[in-house]
Amino acid sequence: MKEDLLRRLSNADAVASKEDEVREILYEELKDVCDDISYDHLGSMLFHDKGSEKDGVKLMFAAHMDEVGFLVRHISDIGFVYLIALGGVLDKSKEMQKVRITTAEGKKVQGILNVTKNEQGAVKEMYVDVGCDTREEVEALGVAIGDMVCFASDCDILNRDAIIAGKAMDDRSGCYVIAEALKQLHACGHRCDLYMAATSSEEVGVRGGKTATYQIDPDIVFAIDVANNPELVKNYTNHRQIGKGCMIVHYDKTMAPNAKLLQFVKDTASKHGIPYQCDMFSGGGTDAGNAHLTRNGKLAIVIGIPLRYCHGAWSLVHQKDLEHAIALVRELALAIDKKRYETFIDFQGGKKYE
Repeated sequence: MKEDLLRRLSNADAVASKEDEVREILYEELKDVCDDISYDHLGSMLFHDKGSEKDGVKLMFAAHMDEVGFLVRHISDIGFVYLIALGGVLDKSKEMQKVRITTAEGKKVQGILNVTKNEQGAVKEMYVDVGCDTREEVEALGVAIGDMVCFASDCDILNRDAIIAGKAMDDRSGCYVIAEALKQLHACGHRCDLYMAATSSEEVGVRGGKTATYQIDPDIVFAIDVANNPELVKNYTNHRQIGKGCMIVHYDKTMAPNAKLLQFVKDTASKHGIPYQCDMFSGGGTDAGNAHLTRNGKLAIVIGIPLRYCHGAWSLVHQKDLEHAIALVRELALAIDKKRYETFIDFQGGKKYE
């Protein structure tokens, strides 16, 4: 496992529409293993690797670059920096956490995140203490309204070699998967017309997945995303146990996948000995939710990576789940051709694949 890449992706700071740090890492990592790199107008990064088949099936694997985080909303007269959240940050991660503010010049300003609460105990306001006593002192550090604020968690191995702890694993773990899968597919060759999309602004309304899909116009979209593991439950109701394989998502509130595609993904995993869990989301969605409604509709499905403590200052991810997700992406890209795709969209049931 290329642990260094995952560590760099996790430690990078990137909220919606401010994903430059992640783009830079992915560009340097993948510029030599694809045919071209383009961008949609939101900043989604599209890595294109051409296949050997003329007019081959066009596949898009998407993982989003942005993390949940904050923007500077106010600077008080007594030197506190007030925030607004971008995405669904866990309330329990808003108290006494170390964070860093990225100024317009790229300077990192460290501080401690804290909150005020209302009479019911709910979070009322969030503020960062940067050690200043006046607005002027804060501004002298370069801090301004609109600056990005992210958790200052340092990615590392957590006791067991297989468990990696860090921030922004939603969805830097997905970015890691598509990056490593692209390297393998470029090296071995493939028939399909392959796109790996690192999308913008998923956490604030699954936006980049829609614009990237419109630009690429793929036949099938695979969203590589994550889901939160209920860490105290390890019985039959938990389909997101870390270390038990990636999830193949049968349903979420934004999308129900094509039944034949869903079965094919499961059959492919089984054929190649790739462990997986059958999951469903009762709430929320991924880039696939908007992507599958583009133009006249796109086949789409979600491959999930189980995390503990998603949307917090820390998440835990299992090395084996990442490796299995990479393997599934690789095998799907190698297995799906135009003829197979046509059977997926035959809704009269006449076309067979032999």
